[in-house]
Amino acid sequence: MQRTPPYFWPVMAAGISGIAFGSILIKLATAAPLAIACYRMLFSVALLAPVYAVRRGGRRFSAADLGWTALAGVFLSLHFVLWIYSLNFTTVTSSVVFVTTNPLFVTILGWLLFRERSSKALLAAVALVIAGGLVIAGRSAFTSDARANLGNLLALGGAVMASGYLLAGRRLRPRVDIITYTTVCYGITAVILLVSCFVFRVPLSGFERINYLWFLLAALGPQLLGHSSFNWGLKYWPASRISMLIITEPVGATILAYLILRQVPSWFEIAGGLLIMAGVYLSVRNGEISAAETQQERSHAA
Repeated sequence: MQRTPPYFWPVMAAGISGIAFGSILIKLATAAPLAIACYRMLFSVALLAPVYAVRRGGRRFSAADLGWTALAGVFLSLHFVLWIYSLNFTTVTSSVVFVTTNPLFVTILGWLLFRERSSKALLAAVALVIAGGLVIAGRSAFTSDARANLGNLLALGGAVMASGYLLAGRRLRPRVDIITYTTVCYGITAVILLVSCFVFRVPLSGFERINYLWFLLAALGPQLLGHSSFNWGLKYWPASRISMLIITEPVGATILAYLILRQVPSWFEIAGGLLIMAGVYLSVRNGEISAAETQQERSHAA
């Protein structure tokens, strides 16, 4: 694994800020969920394509690289479909909490597929954030509200798909540059979503023009700033630890939901948010200790 550059944390902080706006922009849009996902990715690819053409236009993938990127695109498209539909049935906080439970799935799958080691500290951090998620979603997850439970289940499915997306990206990022990877991966995702809109006859026009602004902002913030920052980070950190940073999204989304959508957070959400932040701190602290130990080992070897 490569040494993290000095600007690693500013990039990660920008990514965390970007993804926090994702659910808010989706709630503001009045288009069909599949159309929202489609336009988000189409705008993202349109913004990335000129940069790709100038910087890496002549680069080619190997067949294996293209296969992994296509797999990441499939996972990403399924993630968006499941998660965005979940917001039709449950609250922003509950949806975002369940969709960001992916550290659990990333840790398990990363160990099973790639034999990525997970320290006891990281596993404890995963336990903390999962517990925080359950506390935040407690009001709706354990009631008889069928709509809320359906939304939570869809969001949980979105978390599984996001885990596959991160793991596929982790497989590629050490050898494929970020512009090439994101442009091709987002392009494949956009094509999948566009075809899905035609197959399921989801209208791509006829809604209020303000929706196009929400689509553009979703591409600029949550996608290009948020997702791309974490894809960049996969070159330096395992998918399990990157996913731990993404888990901070419920806290930011809850605050924004209060400020913009007037959704007042409950004591469940406040308590769960504290558990989540504790888990993230433990994960980050563990990463710093591991890096220090690796550096010491190199010094002794020299």
